[in-house]
Amino acid sequence: MLKKIFIYIIFTLFSFTVLAQKASIKGMVVDTLEKKVLENSSVLLLRSTDSILVKTTRTDKDGRFEWSNLAKGDYKLLISYPKMADYIRNLRIAENTVLDLGSINMELKSKLLNEVVIAATKNAVRMRGDTLVFQADSFAVRTNANVQELLKRLPGFDIDKNGMIKAQGKEVKTVLVDGDEFFGDDPLLATKYLKANAVEEVQVYDRKSKTAELTGIDDGVKNKTINIKLKENAKNGYLSTLDANVGSDAFQDYGGMMGIFKNKLKTAIFGTYSTLDNESKINNSMRKLKGEEYDQIEVGDDGSSIMYSSGGDDDDDYYSSAGGLPSNLNLGAHFSDKFYNNKMGLKLNFKVFDNKNENIKTSSAQELLPDGKRFFSKGRTEDHSKVNGENIRGTYNYHLDSLSTLKISFGLKKNRSYTESNTVNGSTSESDKIISQNRQSNIGSGTADAFNGNINWSRRFRKKGRVLSIDIQPENQNNKGLERSLNHTEYFDADGYWNRSEDINLIKDNSGTQNSIGTRVSYAETLTKRWSLEAGYTFKTISSSSNRLVSDYVTGVKTKIDSLSNNFKFINFSNIGKMIFQYKAKNFSISSGLEATVTTFELKDLDRGSNFQRKYLNLSPRTNLYYKLSNNTSLAVNYNGFTQQPSIEQIQPVRQINNPLFQVIGNSLLRPSFTNNFGVSYNSFLMNSDQYISGYLNYGFTNNAIVNSEHVDEFNKRISSFTNLDGNNSLSGNMYYSKGFSKLHFRMGLDLSFYRSNNVAIINEVKNKTANTQYNIKGSFNYYTSKVDLSYSPSATIMYGKSSIGGINDGKSITHNHELSGTVQLPYRTEFNSTVSISLRPANSSFGQDLNVVIWNSYLATKVGKNEALELKLTVTDILNQKIGYNRFVGGNVISENTFSYIPRYVLFGVSWNLSGNFTKTPVNK
Repeated sequence: MLKKIFIYIIFTLFSFTVLAQKASIKGMVVDTLEKKVLENSSVLLLRSTDSILVKTTRTDKDGRFEWSNLAKGDYKLLISYPKMADYIRNLRIAENTVLDLGSINMELKSKLLNEVVIAATKNAVRMRGDTLVFQADSFAVRTNANVQELLKRLPGFDIDKNGMIKAQGKEVKTVLVDGDEFFGDDPLLATKYLKANAVEEVQVYDRKSKTAELTGIDDGVKNKTINIKLKENAKNGYLSTLDANVGSDAFQDYGGMMGIFKNKLKTAIFGTYSTLDNESKINNSMRKLKGEEYDQIEVGDDGSSIMYSSGGDDDDDYYSSAGGLPSNLNLGAHFSDKFYNNKMGLKLNFKVFDNKNENIKTSSAQELLPDGKRFFSKGRTEDHSKVNGENIRGTYNYHLDSLSTLKISFGLKKNRSYTESNTVNGSTSESDKIISQNRQSNIGSGTADAFNGNINWSRRFRKKGRVLSIDIQPENQNNKGLERSLNHTEYFDADGYWNRSEDINLIKDNSGTQNSIGTRVSYAETLTKRWSLEAGYTFKTISSSSNRLVSDYVTGVKTKIDSLSNNFKFINFSNIGKMIFQYKAKNFSISSGLEATVTTFELKDLDRGSNFQRKYLNLSPRTNLYYKLSNNTSLAVNYNGFTQQPSIEQIQPVRQINNPLFQVIGNSLLRPSFTNNFGVSYNSFLMNSDQYISGYLNYGFTNNAIVNSEHVDEFNKRISSFTNLDGNNSLSGNMYYSKGFSKLHFRMGLDLSFYRSNNVAIINEVKNKTANTQYNIKGSFNYYTSKVDLSYSPSATIMYGKSSIGGINDGKSITHNHELSGTVQLPYRTEFNSTVSISLRPANSSFGQDLNVVIWNSYLATKVGKNEALELKLTVTDILNQKIGYNRFVGGNVISENTFSYIPRYVLFGVSWNLSGNFTKTPVNK
């Protein structure tokens, strides 16, 4: 039944795009003066009532264009071509109109300007190549509104309560201002602190990956990007914010920033202190001030994994824990500018941080073994952690000439850490008899410093499509740590009587270094009009050492334990070759190739005088197919495969004993695994109806998967090893539909997804096959005007898990959530918001009690002053005091519950001062 409903929904949604569309238009664009056809002219069809884009295309080699299946109505036809004046014509189309416009004559701008002065107005929405352009002044917003409020008024945009932006159904992770980063590329920073009346245009486009931009070879990676084009009188200005919030139970959230932007110069200082972690908006908006990202060549210490990493969304030193009570301090400064007619550029970021966290965690679980025996376990851990340090990052750019660029990036970082934890856990049998009990205490401190850098030289040759890029990456890391570990374990017999005890008192003195140098050469060449080639070679060598001195302190005298101590030296040489061919037509492209890695790895045990060596070949084939059905609709198919070598810990682990109830043994006979991934995706955005449809389906399977092999004895003592097995695979899919109704100020969305995984493992010499399936459905409904913003988001998740060795229960669980939020603009520039989040987890065969939680948050804010720069805000979270730190899991042969510390109900009073302005008060005429 569910399958039939799913197919019906897909069929219905796709049918929306073809209903009531019968009319057609065609024509040919020509140059009046030279009497020649104009190939690749941009042709747009706009709805007359609101200038919404309906159709867009480019003329073919004969200068012709044609549209069919058009709905009746009044339209504007807009045709543009370089150096030609725009052609604009009003059209009225009936239901069955067949309109042949014949030859459309275009005039040179220079000719028209010599004869008349043209007064033109820009359309609210238009296409400029592959970029969608919104004219900001065409969308009404309230006085002193910021850019976030402007984006909410644009068709195809969705802004959630945390400031996350979606454009055409895709999350926007990069926001630029006049084509450059605005104190970083964080969407929250630019959209929150810039005023809407300073914006001239909002441009939306799909930004290719850095590799694809350089080589022209499409790798299938595209990131939705917004570029905010400021008005001339707003390009030079300042912004500042001070945010002070004090609440009950000593909760605090403070932050401030002062910044200046003038042409290409941007400089700022900032600081934040918060005990609210992710609930601190100002802390979130400052966390992406970082240096230039580059594709970092990363190789595992043992050579088992090789990848190119371009950094994450957040600053490397941004810490966000899954639970606990945080206390985070961050101070920093930013500087960026371009010199010498924009040929040189410099960016610097400096940061000091001090992050603390306290967390109390509990766990309880039960597990079914192949012989039908069950074990029950419970545990409690208290964690205290602290990390502080400093870092500086920078980038220097120099355009050597019009074709060559030199870019130097670097980072220096020093961290200091302290951790303290106390754990108690125990196991019981089905008859509730105690089996084993363990108490463990760990105290550790350490330091780490690192330097990393990248020198890139790239050159575009005069032959179109020929590109050469060379990277050199030096790195250095040093770390030291001292840890004290106390462990007491007690064992009991089958009747629950004490059998024996075991004490471990260890002092661990650890130190290590790593030095590496890597280089990458990428070359792209256009072979023919349709065919392109990308070839590359990467080399990286790593030399590192690890010295671990473990001493026994049970007797009060430090005695070295040879079996746990080690002095290792790692040497790694990796050579990577890549070759990719791409065929590209007008609306279709396919790229396919192979990356091969040859690695030599050597591990020297200096204490024992033994060597361990490996040499292996990794193959990673890939194919990407992309078909552009129209300017707003695309289909993509991809395949990639990769080899995964077993790690040194899986083959020959460094023996560690913190808890005698958990031990690991290596398997030197492990073979590499090979994973195959297949995917297909569809995206369609119809501007005329503000409708977005997307879907994807992914399937993957692994041959010779490296899986866990575990032996559990009568004391619930676990000895883990590894083996190769077939049977790991996964299947996932998603369908997303979004529809906007601009006249009604209403938007709705539907998100359907599923995930199924099959995994194999060994438990007590028996193969265990587990299958986990999850179905998700989520809806969103939003109504927005300048006075009211209402939203409702329901969702439900059904999970089902089963195990081949048997199940504790039916393995089923269901949860459903409902979030209702409303914001109302009241008189005297006052805003009221209330949000209710309802989480419902019904009882099941594993948990006999419903778990229902209602979180109600609300705030009242008023703005003061001529420019509404000062805001007073009263916030109350969890009004009903129902928040809990809790997770639970239902599987085939395992069920578990976990709790953790969380931020409870609090009342917060805040004062926020946001001041921004321009140095130029009137538009600059040129």
